[in-house]
Amino acid sequence: LKSPILAVTALKVTLSEDHFVKVRALIRDLIERLNEQAKSEATQKSFCDKEMKAATDKRDKEQSNVEDNKAKISATEANIQQLTQEIADLSRGIADNKKALKEATDLRQKESAENMKTIAEAEAGKEAVERALEVLQSFYEGAAFVQYVPPNSDREGKTVSDRAPEVFDSEYK
Repeated sequence: LKSPILAVTALKVTLSEDHFVKVRALIRDLIERLNEQAKSEATQKSFCDKEMKAATDKRDKEQSNVEDNKAKISATEANIQQLTQEIADLSRGIADNKKALKEATDLRQKESAENMKTIAEAEAGKEAVERALEVLQSFYEGAAFVQYVPPNSDREGKTVSDRAPEVFDSEYK
């Protein structure tokens, strides 16, 4: 039978004189002991069930927290990657803008130098023309070659009356 309780009961039955009285007492003791074990087992099972439910609920809650945190980490990593890409793009844009600014500054400096040279040449030309005019005015100041241009004349110096056609003095034939 392989049950220690039954083996003890069988041993007690074989050793006792009044078999039935002792057998009944042993059966009652065995029933009481089994009832106590069943109560103990029921109490322990309800405790285990409660603890198992609490542990399962806690596990599920923690698993949910882990999944939420993984989602947050994933979103943050994606955001970091996007911001890193934007930083790289903006850095390239800044470098391009600095290069364009340097090229524009160099071009402006060259143009400024050319402009200063042109202004200096124009100033020298202006001074030469003014000196030539002074020389010519002093040379021709009293000369008789001064041309008279009548008022209201055209390019050639002719007025409206000069351009009018000849009038017929005789009758038509």
